Amino acid sequence: MIYQKSSATRATGDDSYYKLDLSGNEVKLSIKGEDGQDHNIGIHKVLKLSDKVLLVNPIAQDIIDLFYKPGPDGEGISVGWGSTEYLSIVDVQTEKIYRWPKEIDVYLGDGSLKTILDNQGNIYYKGYLKGEQVLKLSPETMTIEALLPDDIRFDNFSVTGDGFVVYWKGNEQQFNCRVKCPGGKIYPITDTYTFIFSGDLYSVRDNTIIKYETVGINDLEEKIICTIPYDNTYWKFIPNYVRNTVVINGNLEFDGEQCVKLDKYVNIGNIRTSKAWYILNNTMFSKTAMKDYQESQFQVSEYEIQSLSASSESPNIAFTGFRYSDGVNVVGTITETDEVVIDNVAENGNKIINLISLN
Repeated sequence: MIYQKSSATRATGDDSYYKLDLSGNEVKLSIKGEDGQDHNIGIHKVLKLSDKVLLVNPIAQDIIDLFYKPGPDGEGISVGWGSTEYLSIVDVQTEKIYRWPKEIDVYLGDGSLKTILDNQGNIYYKGYLKGEQVLKLSPETMTIEALLPDDIRFDNFSVTGDGFVVYWKGNEQQFNCRVKCPGGKIYPITDTYTFIFSGDLYSVRDNTIIKYETVGINDLEEKIICTIPYDNTYWKFIPNYVRNTVVINGNLEFDGEQCVKLDKYVNIGNIRTSKAWYILNNTMFSKTAMKDYQESQFQVSEYEIQSLSASSESPNIAFTGFRYSDGVNVVGTITETDEVVIDNVAENGNKIINLISLN
């Protein structure tokens, strides 16, 4: 995992990022030149794009101060805090750093960037290039490709396993979508709701689920799959990675071929791993197992949890916080069996923030 330590004794912007391996070894992240020299360039933000790629935003002022040498009467160049002028991509395995194209802008203000992967491991995200755009980053070549025509406005998007891009206005209900085929054709879908399951595109039409079979790289063919037990005006589809199904509105389950009513309502929390859904209330975790939808609870009573990191790629929850017994700051893991494991203890006064779980 990667995290940032913050100390009240340091100046603003002087906090450092660290990586922690599976053996508990902590190493400070640094940006080095081709000669291996560390130029003490600070890191403003680190974001995970995939298991193989990180987005790193160095502190632009540190880089400018390194290269720009004004004369005796010259004035320095000053940039804003959080400037993305030197935004970079990092290959996690080789730890090589690549310069981000200046003409492509991304919004990092909320500390996150939505990404979707296709079957080839390509990374899709929303950026800005002559307007709003869905961009594809290929980790093999570290190249970026714009996929939509210029001047298209949209709020959200998804991607099928073979790279068909679905985009729409509005952040919740996926209504009145457009599909951009890899071959260039744009296919409109006006059904109530669209969703992607196991890499395939589906939609809800009245109380029927439609599947869109991809034909080559430029066409879609509709196929009626099944009937939903009841009609509704709002749909919410949550993937179940263990059963390889999708839970619909908490009381239906779709496996790609049929939709059945569940025996009981499934309580789905907003903390989601590859094996369960969780809700945290003070020190109590409520857990719903994806395997059989059984609910349970457990308490983390020895630690104050301050931030959490969970993803569909791991059964564990990573967290930062402090230990009640001595007040030290810790990085920990909550395992699939509800066991709390402390991975690292920070120096006194150092708060651990911006936690990024890498596996």
